[in-house]
Amino acid sequence: MAVLMTLLLTAVNAARKKSHQARCMANLHQISLALTMYLDDFQQRPPRFDPLVAGRYLAAAEALVCPQDRTGNWGGLVNGSGVFSAVLLPVSGSTNSWLAFSYLNPLGWDDTAWARLMKAGSLAGVATCQLHGLGQPNTAAPSIQDFEGLTLRAQRDGAVVQRKVFWASTVLLPPPTFANLTPDAGVPALTPPAGGDYPWPLFVDELPPAP
Repeated sequence: MAVLMTLLLTAVNAARKKSHQARCMANLHQISLALTMYLDDFQQRPPRFDPLVAGRYLAAAEALVCPQDRTGNWGGLVNGSGVFSAVLLPVSGSTNSWLAFSYLNPLGWDDTAWARLMKAGSLAGVATCQLHGLGQPNTAAPSIQDFEGLTLRAQRDGAVVQRKVFWASTVLLPPPTFANLTPDAGVPALTPPAGGDYPWPLFVDELPPAP
């Protein structure tokens, strides 16, 4: 009986993970399409995911949260640590209320890094989920290196592809640091440190040439 129960639980857990992965891929596909429509309308990227929901490019904010996300806001936690630049931070004196999201994204990268990523054309990644890989979130000091292995990437062409990223074999230079708050939006802008770089393997297979 114990063996049968173990097998049953294993099968149930495997089915649940597959279901979560399928829903996550659907979310990423929606995000890619929403961003494409936004770029077509405004000819510039949004600073974060919120305008996609506010402008109804995304039907619901739930599409920003992976069902595998135990924190409910992994992207916000990681971005808030300074590793990524689409920011979810409380700003002193601000009434802004920003959406929780699971997916890492390059929307807040500096213009040079964004232009370089866009050189990959339709294959450029616009959102990634690393929560189906190996690891668990360290909410006290969140980092993209808490997870490795399987990564789901939404590309500009709408496709969602599976990749594997292992940090031991990946060059990841120091993360960007927060600059001064922009006076209009109250959102910290990020600038790469001298010699710094972004975690390109999460967003593109082959690093495009510099602009």
